[in-house]
Amino acid sequence: DSRSMGRIFVGLVKCGAWGCFDEFNRLLPDQLSEISQQIQIIQHALKSRSPVVDLLGATHEVQFNAGIFVTLNPAGKGYGGRSQLPDNLKALFRAVAMSKPDNELISEVQMTSEGFLCAKQLARKLVAVFQLSKQLLTPQQHYDWGLRALKTVLRVGGQLVQAEKRKLGPGEKLAEATEEQLLIKALRINTLSKLTHADTSAFNALLGDVFPGVPASDVTYADLEAA
Repeated sequence: DSRSMGRIFVGLVKCGAWGCFDEFNRLLPDQLSEISQQIQIIQHALKSRSPVVDLLGATHEVQFNAGIFVTLNPAGKGYGGRSQLPDNLKALFRAVAMSKPDNELISEVQMTSEGFLCAKQLARKLVAVFQLSKQLLTPQQHYDWGLRALKTVLRVGGQLVQAEKRKLGPGEKLAEATEEQLLIKALRINTLSKLTHADTSAFNALLGDVFPGVPASDVTYADLEAA
């Protein structure tokens, strides 16, 4: 609530810290209105170099290094549970434009750090799968073809690669075909359970087009199946 936010603001002001509040417009409109007044008081104290500020019915010392930042997604279709920022609150912040992330570069860097030897080629194919899935599969509310889902696949792929490397002898390396199989396995683990029946067939066909000739397999749980 607004009082809890006020206590956080007091802590930032007193110790001169920066605070970045993610998904800021998930707060209710009446809370945003009250919080905007608190932020306005803090900003006025910082601009006027006032040594103290009155917040929550008490006087607090001001450290001039303090800063308040917010991030938000636009309210409306596709972003439920978010409120429009009041105009008086918008006026307190300077807008910063965000550039679209380079998913291919992000994938290549993370795959390299996870131990993939053919990270550049596989990153290109992985991003292509996500882009084609978004274009060709049916639009569903729960489908996510963004960076968050991509990083989940990369993390699982890294775990599979590390497990496979532990089976190798000294000086041995994973072949590109093996890395492709492990990446497909990571894709299937994190994607198939979310797809509709029709989209499952389309997704498997898409994997066959992007990774031609590479057999697809799922993770097996031998102990669980035996039990």
